[in-house]
Amino acid sequence: MTAGMGVTVAQLVTIWAAHTPATLPVPLTCPTCGHPYSEKAPLCPSAAVVRPLLRRRRHEIPGAIDALTPNQLMDLTGKRLSTALPEVTR
Repeated sequence: MTAGMGVTVAQLVTIWAAHTPATLPVPLTCPTCGHPYSEKAPLCPSAAVVRPLLRRRRHEIPGAIDALTPNQLMDLTGKRLSTALPEVTR
């Protein structure tokens, strides 16, 4: 089985939304699992696994990522993660 294909896009979106800050300023820890964000680990383990899968598969179902907030969408598709921003912006 190809990596990540046993999980639906909807499940990936749900996990990403639960483990990624919805708005700025971001909290110091993951809103779901409590992982402390840092420059070296800006994503919690769940989000770190889901991000590449969801980035690759987000076009499979039109509108699948429409439920994400602007910050969650930018963290998914952008080059910089909001959780890696300097302390000053939190």
